[in-house]
Amino acid sequence: MDQPHKPAARESRKQESGIRIGVIAERRYLAQAQPGGMMAALEARGTEVVLIDPEGGCYEPGSNGWLAGLDVVIARGRSWGVLCLLSWVEAQGVPVINSRAAVGAVHNKADMAVALASAGIPTPRTMLGSVAHIAQSISENEFPLILKPVFGDNCKGLRIVSSREELLALNWPEPFALAQAFIPGSEYDLKLYCIGSDVWAVHKPSLLYATNTEQRQPVLLPATPALRALARRCGEVFGLELFGVDCINTPSGPVVIEVNEFPNYSAVPEAGDRLAEYVMSRARQEVAA
Repeated sequence: MDQPHKPAARESRKQESGIRIGVIAERRYLAQAQPGGMMAALEARGTEVVLIDPEGGCYEPGSNGWLAGLDVVIARGRSWGVLCLLSWVEAQGVPVINSRAAVGAVHNKADMAVALASAGIPTPRTMLGSVAHIAQSISENEFPLILKPVFGDNCKGLRIVSSREELLALNWPEPFALAQAFIPGSEYDLKLYCIGSDVWAVHKPSLLYATNTEQRQPVLLPATPALRALARRCGEVFGLELFGVDCINTPSGPVVIEVNEFPNYSAVPEAGDRLAEYVMSRARQEVAA
């Protein structure tokens, strides 16, 4: 029986004697802790790292030379350019961390909310729809609300509204929005950072409390069995390998605000080395397959 055809990019990877890792990254992340820490740790191990800048060139569909010889590709970012190149990589049979589908599932906050609720993961009350219909669906004593754009990022576009009148008067720029019950908390959020099945818990200054955030540092916490189980469940729901889970502590336990692909891993000890070890392990598996 004839063997199934393998994409050319995958065949060429089998001929490589060394491991080559591709990193697709938005420029805004290149000055941050990640992916730079991971890339430096990979290069310190003698691994060739190829940085792929979606804004740094012209890519012609059908011309695949830019990804030839790559064993694994990691994406840091969720711009349309990153997502397009990630789809292209997958179409050529090159393994990726995280997958295009996984990143897309958390890029769209409305889809994310539906997936979290369907999986039974505790979240604040969430409503989807136009601002006018959301205003009609909530009682006055359920304010304040936090309003989010469906494709928001890093707290951009968030609005906290305190009454129905304020919500109806809001000049929201989109026809569709996501609203969540605002849970007052401390000036720190609970972040669960995950690399594969490994989980770290961190108290991190909340971006919603911007005063003196530069003077407050993330603090590593014990990752209890319950927190590890919650984080791993979120990873399973979205198919993520490198991800973070944003939570708020409540009297009944943590609730998940949202899930993000490939965070900065603030306060995680030796995060760059840990990421490099995970990526190398995946690359070795792919080369041996």
